[in-house]
Amino acid sequence: MFDFNCDVAQSYGVYKNEGELEIAKYASSINISAGFHAGDAVAIREALLFAREHNIALGAHIGYSDIQGFGKRQINLNDEELEALITYQVGAIIAYAKTFDLEVEHVRCHGALKEYLNQSQEGLLVAIEAIKKINPWLNLIVQTPENKEFVEKNGLKAALEVDFNSNSSIREIRELPYKADTIHFKSLEDIKRAADIIKPSPLNYNRVQKQI
Repeated sequence: MFDFNCDVAQSYGVYKNEGELEIAKYASSINISAGFHAGDAVAIREALLFAREHNIALGAHIGYSDIQGFGKRQINLNDEELEALITYQVGAIIAYAKTFDLEVEHVRCHGALKEYLNQSQEGLLVAIEAIKKINPWLNLIVQTPENKEFVEKNGLKAALEVDFNSNSSIREIRELPYKADTIHFKSLEDIKRAADIIKPSPLNYNRVQKQI
């Protein structure tokens, strides 16, 4: 089984991402933008209410403080700045989720921050330690088997992600030389096609909606 995940709350003020919740209807986990690369208070609230209504696992979707560039531009931070950036965003989503009696299950990085952590184990270690201080139970979504091993070796749970696009198939993902835990979707057509083949299973579902 695979988890299906997608990004939500990627709106800001008058700039709306209208189709993301349609994709989320077929997902088992959603990644809620934490406000730095996208996501305002209202968009985050709508995503949390959607998660509660549909009983979907939720995570914090974090990035560099770069609204204008949608978090796609690399920003050089020292370790203390990177830790603060991560702590602030994950903590904000966790606190907001608690107002709706929801638990955050995982953390997914966005854009240039994701690229940096994929390439730098030094930066990845800063992220691991920051997340462990918040809640060592959380999963960190990573994109390479090597980083999954590194995260778990350093005391945090990890979920290995692959991207699904118009050329992808569930069969191909099953036949990868490593085991993927979660599949990331950006297209409604793609996630509907995948959902016709298998039913997704969310990460750490036992804590969603107080299912302990």
